Amino acid sequence: MPFHALALLSTLAFVSAASGEMQIHTICADGSGQRRLTGPSGQAATPVWSPDGRWIAYTAFDGGRAQIAVMAADGGRRRRLTAPPGEDSFPSWSPDGRRIAFVSSRTGEARVYVMNSDGSGQRPLTSSTGAHAAPVWSPDGRSIAFVARQGRGEPDLYVVNADGTGERRLAAGLVHRPGVLHPVWSPDARRIATVVRVGRAETAVLVVSVTGAEERRFTGYAPVWSPDGRRIAFVVARVGDAQIYVSDDGGERPVRLTLAGVNLLPAWSPDGRRLAFVSSREGDLAVYVMNADGTGARRLAGVAGDLSLLPVVSWRPLTSPDGARLPATRSPR
Repeated sequence: MPFHALALLSTLAFVSAASGEMQIHTICADGSGQRRLTGPSGQAATPVWSPDGRWIAYTAFDGGRAQIAVMAADGGRRRRLTAPPGEDSFPSWSPDGRRIAFVSSRTGEARVYVMNSDGSGQRPLTSSTGAHAAPVWSPDGRSIAFVARQGRGEPDLYVVNADGTGERRLAAGLVHRPGVLHPVWSPDARRIATVVRVGRAETAVLVVSVTGAEERRFTGYAPVWSPDGRRIAFVVARVGDAQIYVSDDGGERPVRLTLAGVNLLPAWSPDGRRLAFVSSREGDLAVYVMNADGTGARRLAGVAGDLSLLPVVSWRPLTSPDGARLPATRSPR
């Protein structure tokens, strides 16, 4: 199948509460083919595609307790990977698809764990004190970034090697809400973008190297790199207003992409040509897709109102028929 045909098949997973409970759906980027994958009983959230696009890991709620589950891309072959005691949430696939990092409270305080993709070999990965959250694998599979909070203070950014060694703090005083503002790796695995507070109400995107050296900061939050690493999309919020911008990877020469309403959680398509985002521009909360220059915005479907459980929306990786991941195209300047 040629590359351009694969690009037309772009699919998103998202969380909708249209049935009264949070359930995972998929939809094509042109708005066609919406399908509910989970239900009818129990709620589901945080859909994360496997690197080959064949599986979705997610958080399943049974009796109000969160556990990690997986299912095939069509919603079949569902199975739980974790079980009580404790709650398990926020799954993150390793780049090779063989392991999943997640957060577990099974021993009391939340810690980052890893397991094989079939649920075997579950073990704690982190050792620092405090409540841990938001594990994210580096694109090269060597490290995992996470957030650790001590008491009631603002949390700090940590990185640990994939084997649990070399845990170290990279930045302090993050603005973090579980699932909403989380560390984001650059595609070359050399930098991490996160969010810090500037004054009482302002936030800034902070970019640090894996050595912990601060590289830059600029006004905004919810940063995400384009697949080719050349640009960053982010949100600038004011009272009653939040707009999506895109800039070069240094945060310079920002271009505003959205014009009105509250627009949140930008997510690049795998080919770097489009952005999905969540917006209340038509009154209710819905997922939209627009071109990377801000044109052609299209409403796809309503989404769940609970934005503390991310991702609400995620793109299926662009893969060949044999499951091999395809490289991103270079985005135009």
